[in-house]
Amino acid sequence: MLFAPQVPALWHEGFPPPVWTGEGRFALVEGPDLPLSKGAPLPAPAVQRFEASEGRALLVMRDGHLLHEVYGPGIGPGTRLNSYSLVKSLVGVMVLRAVADGRIKGLGTPLRDLIGPEAPAVTLREVLDMTSGLSLGYEPPKDDKDAPLDDADFSPFGPVARLHAFGIEHLLPRLSPDATLRGDFHYQSANTALLGLVLKQVYNAPLPQVLSDQIWHPAGAAPAEWRKNRNSGRVSAYCCLFATPRDWAKVGDDLLRNGTAADPVLPDGLWRNWILPDLTPDARRAGAYGWHLRHDVLDRAGEALQGPFAYMAGHGGQVVYLLPATNTVVVRFGARPQLLHSTLYELFPE
Repeated sequence: MLFAPQVPALWHEGFPPPVWTGEGRFALVEGPDLPLSKGAPLPAPAVQRFEASEGRALLVMRDGHLLHEVYGPGIGPGTRLNSYSLVKSLVGVMVLRAVADGRIKGLGTPLRDLIGPEAPAVTLREVLDMTSGLSLGYEPPKDDKDAPLDDADFSPFGPVARLHAFGIEHLLPRLSPDATLRGDFHYQSANTALLGLVLKQVYNAPLPQVLSDQIWHPAGAAPAEWRKNRNSGRVSAYCCLFATPRDWAKVGDDLLRNGTAADPVLPDGLWRNWILPDLTPDARRAGAYGWHLRHDVLDRAGEALQGPFAYMAGHGGQVVYLLPATNTVVVRFGARPQLLHSTLYELFPE
């Protein structure tokens, strides 16, 4: 374990479970738990796809009202499920809010101006768009001295595992942009971990408190538990917020409506650029990523539901869809992914 000290640490904690067990170290995200009326059953085709993909929960909210609600075996309205990377999108929104609040001059701000000289020499925008191309040098005897932190290459012996075991602070001294990767999209949890440090610095408050103040409490969500790193004592900004699917429906609805006129989540122009950025049809159709949010379009001929949409995504097929054209939020949790577009078409056949 000399060159992979993260392995025993990960072995001790285990891979983050999909359903809340109460075991581990967590920080509380406070919220008021405002009530929701019960949703109706799903249309039959949607139920079949949900069951076939081992779904755990599927909820549809429109205009602030819960239309549909279904749960898999052993899961109910009060069950807390693991967000995995869904929480990344909330961290992205909070960074945009910090810019709007004047706590950050702009997205072009060097990360070192916000965190300190140990931060990699990249801008906030690069980290927010995941185009920073971060890599981490391995110690000998590895042949590949510089390894990207791309999550697609996760291994218990790799740098992403070190991030999860020890926290981003442990990686900072050797973290740097790779010129061959920089400027291109690479899905790296280290980017979100760095944004977590930025938020802690500019608001001078723990990340769970910032999330509660800006998003969780205004949305009326119930108290949630955010996984804490055993080494750093900080929450893992990129993963593992345990909350109910109803809470995610409330949060998605609040973000879709941009809060209230008296208390918007973001200034109107910034919010529109976040949820419906100006993308070419080909870029949107291919699936785009920006500001910690994913973008796509519904354009299948003959289907009733049409138009661009945004969505948050997490490991294993956890998804929160934001459909501005119909003021609709769809929350889906499960053991395996469901087909992205077919899920929505089957939910709205008319």
